[in-house]
Amino acid sequence: MKAGAMNRRGSAMIESALVTTSFLFLIIGIADFGRMGFAYNSIGYAAHRAARWASTRGSSSGHAAAAADIQAEVLANVAALDNTQLTTAVTWKPNNNPGNTVEVQVTYNFKALLIPITSSSLTLKCTSTQLITQ
Repeated sequence: MKAGAMNRRGSAMIESALVTTSFLFLIIGIADFGRMGFAYNSIGYAAHRAARWASTRGSSSGHAAAAADIQAEVLANVAALDNTQLTTAVTWKPNNNPGNTVEVQVTYNFKALLIPITSSSLTLKCTSTQLITQ
């Protein structure tokens, strides 16, 4: 084999290694952003369901919802996330009477597993507001 053919074969291996590495990082990045989208969607759904649940349990319902009850409802509706990184804030505006509103804010500290986007975790936050009916 000639020396020129050997050099071309070696450069093809190096190019293949570089392209494959770049492609794998791209695929891994897409997967991590997909996980982040899933986490955001999950906390948004949990916030909406908990606010809806609280809106039917106002002060005149006979079994008024407390903040701890609403937090438990968030945990029951969040899917496949680390519950230790999840916080829930409940606000009644101005109070828990029918005709007023309840606001549920769910915050999740998302940490990328495969590619560190930042040195700390990203804070995902969703808020849902509902009118209290009972």
